[in-house]
Amino acid sequence: MRDYILRRMMLVPLTFLGITLVAFLLTRFVPGGPIERALAEKLQASQKHVSLTGLSATGPASPEELDNLKRQYGFDRPLLEAYGIWLGVVPGPSSWAIVRLNSDGQASAEISDPDSDSSTSVKLTLTSAAENKFIIKFPNGTLASHWKAELAPLPLDPNPAPRVVVYAPKFSGILQGNLGTSAESDRSVASLLWEKIPISAWFGFWSILIAYTVAVPLGVYKALNNGSIGDGITSALVFFGFAIPGFILALGSMYLICFHLNWLPHSGFNWSEPIRHTILPLACESAGAFATMTLFMKNSLLDNLNADYIRTARAKGVSANRVVYVHALRNSIIPLAASFGNNLSFFLTGAFLIEYTFDIDGLGLLGYDSLVHRDFPVFLGLLTVSSLTLLIGNIISDLCLAAVDPRIRFNK
Repeated sequence: MRDYILRRMMLVPLTFLGITLVAFLLTRFVPGGPIERALAEKLQASQKHVSLTGLSATGPASPEELDNLKRQYGFDRPLLEAYGIWLGVVPGPSSWAIVRLNSDGQASAEISDPDSDSSTSVKLTLTSAAENKFIIKFPNGTLASHWKAELAPLPLDPNPAPRVVVYAPKFSGILQGNLGTSAESDRSVASLLWEKIPISAWFGFWSILIAYTVAVPLGVYKALNNGSIGDGITSALVFFGFAIPGFILALGSMYLICFHLNWLPHSGFNWSEPIRHTILPLACESAGAFATMTLFMKNSLLDNLNADYIRTARAKGVSANRVVYVHALRNSIIPLAASFGNNLSFFLTGAFLIEYTFDIDGLGLLGYDSLVHRDFPVFLGLLTVSSLTLLIGNIISDLCLAAVDPRIRFNK
């Protein structure tokens, strides 16, 4: 078991690299990214300025503005280098500024200090030494060896003075705990995720608790009373929850319970009244999973009750309770134990359609908004957290599987 867990843990980084690389490539090739959104906002601002002042529009963004936007969102680097910078295995520009060289090949720049948490800045002097080689010094004359400078030419640049970008390379990516900055709100992605996690964790916890503490006993009851009136009534309710999508159930229940009967709030979440704001979204979110787990438990237990080893146990005089709750139930619950760890990803991400319908400010709604507004840093940050949770959940599933069925060993 120990060797198996170690092997699985060694596979986590490789799987994580594959997931994040594919997602990062998709964000680069999907149209309508943060640069296009920034240009659209500039165009709307220009049109609004024209309608208010009557002056002519300023036109599309200049090549220098486009270059600054590309550098701001990391689109100025080659694809794999940009992925390495985002991942934190390649040093990227933590602080940068654009300067123009004078006729003597010199320039001065004032840039925020990347090693300081405050708003302090450093002053640098830049001197051209050779082709694309520069000498960077502090005002006291000492070399600023940590800083770098590169030519940053623009197409059809009307200014003949050479354009140079000065930056401080630094490892600052996922491995260093930096998930980036939201292109929509200009806040750190980590702070946004930590702000939304409590609500999603609250709904995820109760969803899993209800699924395993109510659905499993109900499935056992239906299997032991197969064909009875109680089994028929519960089957009708279970199939109703299984057939209707969660967001459709949410809309219908919202109209009836919230607007018509006015029993529960229809949107938002308030920690001062958590129960009233939890009942309806939780019911709509858990209906499908609850129905699936109930039917799965019933069918699995029925198969085991009809197995040869159960008939043998009964023939040996084993009590009915021991046959059901020790032998048959333990084998029936093995598939549910195997999927327990995978539910941890659902525990965090939640159901974005339910959160969107009830306007619950959780991780699901955050992920939905990031896709709609093409906020790729938030989307990648959320994908990173959910991927790690899923990978760790797979290992937990194997541990649960071994705990339920001692016959299973992972030494091969």
